[in-house]
Amino acid sequence: MSNEHKFLITYGLHNFVTHALSNGLHTFTIRGVENQKMVHHAQSLISENYGKVASIQVS
Repeated sequence: MSNEHKFLITYGLHNFVTHALSNGLHTFTIRGVENQKMVHHAQSLISENYGKVASIQVS
């Protein structure tokens, strides 16, 4: 299990956030049908932990 998947499981995001790594850029995709409070919470956690090497998309 990758560190990113452990991160998603630790924070309970694995049910609605997916991760992909390409050319050193972490891409996290958040399902937009989730409660907006949870979407914002996920965005905040990802930004805090990955900073500029992360791309966050809401679909």
